[in-house]
Amino acid sequence: MALWSESRGEYLVADSVFAEVDACICGETGSCGEEIKRIAAFLDNTAAKAVDPEWTIDTALPCSPSKLVCLGKSYADHAKEFDGDSVQEPAVFLKSPSAITSCSDVVLYPPGCDKLDYEIELAVVIKEVLKNASPEEAARAISGYTLMCDYSERANQLEHGGQWTKGKSYDSFAPMGPTFISADELGDGAGIPLELKVNGEVRQSGNTDGLIWPVPRLIAYVSRFMTLWPGDVVSTGTPGGVGMGMKPPVYLKPGDVVEWGSPAFGFASQAVVIDDEG
Repeated sequence: MALWSESRGEYLVADSVFAEVDACICGETGSCGEEIKRIAAFLDNTAAKAVDPEWTIDTALPCSPSKLVCLGKSYADHAKEFDGDSVQEPAVFLKSPSAITSCSDVVLYPPGCDKLDYEIELAVVIKEVLKNASPEEAARAISGYTLMCDYSERANQLEHGGQWTKGKSYDSFAPMGPTFISADELGDGAGIPLELKVNGEVRQSGNTDGLIWPVPRLIAYVSRFMTLWPGDVVSTGTPGGVGMGMKPPVYLKPGDVVEWGSPAFGFASQAVVIDDEG
């Protein structure tokens, strides 16, 4: 388990800090998988230093993905609250990587926002090139996992010529963290509790066991439609309990505090603030 502080160039592993880790920004070579291996070797052979009390998390990932792929309607309870239809295949859409931010940052309430919603999800980091993969091949290509809160502006997602990418790609709408856990520790991502609160009220309380399709099968499914590169992130969808599914719907507003996480990964707390730079 590790936390990455981009501004400091440091990893926090358990109670020790490792400095001078040269993190990559994935480029044309898609080298993030090898970079993660190199960093792991670096940590194994580098002396730690004491933890700074002011140490903060910037992001759970030491590299930028070429793409952030998201899955929808992958939990039966969320599919039911979304449109009530039975699901034969998950929805697949792209969220702009520019939406990725730290789970310790605020959530920006964009200009014209009307229906800001939340979705806690297990996110998968890929370490090998995948194309038309089998579930078994997909499982071997998983570097590890983190959590993501898939914030969504439902009006632009579903109305105004609704497009999912359009409603989900605002700045700050893809916070990740608080930790990255390697696949050798977490296996296939099953049995992970997921919880989200708004102003102290539990809104989502689910488990990845509720996925209609196991994580490796979801990754293999995505690889049928696009090549996945090392460092790419696939977010596996959310359990029920989103604001849109409440009767009547209840959406986030400036001043709200969203807490989300899992005992396995830790918990994040984010304030919703007006984006005054928009």
